[in-house]
Amino acid sequence: MDPSSPNWAATNTEETKSVHEEIDPVLDDRQPAANSSMEISDGASPQLAPSAQRKPAHSLYRLFKFVTIAWSLLLFIAQLVSVVYLPFDGIELMLKIFLSSFSVLIILNELEWWPALRDSPLFKNFITRGYFYVFLGLVSTEENNIKPSKGSVVSNLPVDYTAALFIETASWAMVAIGILYFLSGLCCGQYYINKVREDHSNRLAERKRIFEAGMKSEAALSNQMIT
Repeated sequence: MDPSSPNWAATNTEETKSVHEEIDPVLDDRQPAANSSMEISDGASPQLAPSAQRKPAHSLYRLFKFVTIAWSLLLFIAQLVSVVYLPFDGIELMLKIFLSSFSVLIILNELEWWPALRDSPLFKNFITRGYFYVFLGLVSTEENNIKPSKGSVVSNLPVDYTAALFIETASWAMVAIGILYFLSGLCCGQYYINKVREDHSNRLAERKRIFEAGMKSEAALSNQMIT
């Protein structure tokens, strides 16, 4: 190219630009690989990874499960408190043992750690699960049903009445949780929650697939540059 030509600078710039355009596709392929956790190149355009954020309904359900676990633990403690502070006979002691064991089962079920409980027909369905929780709470309430005598005031309550109040609170909380589960099952809430959780699991699996594909693409590119 003649430097004296007036179009020499423009022509030189265009040639440089064309060279960069030939290199850009390589750079474009490397950029998604460097950020393989977010996107990869499928040969045509970068593929963005789906969001891993939970939907509000999913977050609310997880919070509800945490509340259920907390009250189940309090119900378990309440049975121990009743043994120490409240009078009982042999049958009532057996009931306390059963209630304690059922409280532990509820905690394991809400944590979904034990497949036998997670797939159990009793706990898998919200309607039967709520029915069981309500029954457990009512049995605990009736089994520890000790009322203050007439004319007594709260400040003069002995220790056993205070313990009974704690037990009744934990028991009625379990009844309320069971009712919420029961109503949610009747209103097809479980179907919606299962769809939301399945969608979240699919998005996590897709993110993992994209990440692994990005790592493979980056490794292949590195080997290609070395050779």
